[in-house]
Amino acid sequence: RSVPPDGDCFYTALDALLPEDRLPTLHNTDAMREAVAGSLNSDVIDMYRACAAAGVEDYAWLNETRGESSDEDIREFALRSGRDFGPGQCLWADEHAIRTLSMLLDVVVLIIDEEAPITGSRSGRRRDRDARCADSRFVMIGDLDPPTASSPAGALSSPSHCVILHRSRRQHFSPVFFRGRGLVAISDLPASTRALWQRLRQVTCDIAASSCPAQDPANLDDERGIISKTKRRRKVA
Repeated sequence: RSVPPDGDCFYTALDALLPEDRLPTLHNTDAMREAVAGSLNSDVIDMYRACAAAGVEDYAWLNETRGESSDEDIREFALRSGRDFGPGQCLWADEHAIRTLSMLLDVVVLIIDEEAPITGSRSGRRRDRDARCADSRFVMIGDLDPPTASSPAGALSSPSHCVILHRSRRQHFSPVFFRGRGLVAISDLPASTRALWQRLRQVTCDIAASSCPAQDPANLDDERGIISKTKRRRKVA
């Protein structure tokens, strides 16, 4: 599904993936922005200022437009939507925003990040097919709790579902649907797909060791094929 590059792309993509019967306080993109803005406490804002002072590119907006602003001014800026003010006049979703919404929605956010280099080479090309090596293109945000005593064998207690997003080299987010679904049970993902996110593979294997044998690298889906499918059809198969 196409998402406009207006500065709201993460929120729009997430909105497209979530069902209608979500938390009422997160019923649309503006409500999600409001939740994120409300989570910007003084510690987070101080971290923003420190990153801006250190020259971190993603926080350059703070030096350029709001270097002398108060904490409340920055929260007001975070409320701005790209749809209303333009992509250069709003706060793009960062890790704090994604983690905040992951926690509030009780979902794991899986990202296929084209901007990240392939692990193992300065050129970005993978040197081997070692399935144990984490690939920085596959980012997982959100914490998984171990199963409770009453959980079915191998079941995750919380969160048990995930959403998948694709992030382009231009930092543009798009929704990825799995078999037509946006909100996906983690247990429904094929083992070879889960294996792309190292933390997800490790947690899944830890709680279901008897039904999750070690993966043979030769049997894993080719990661480049997954990204190619995402770009063409915005689906993971």
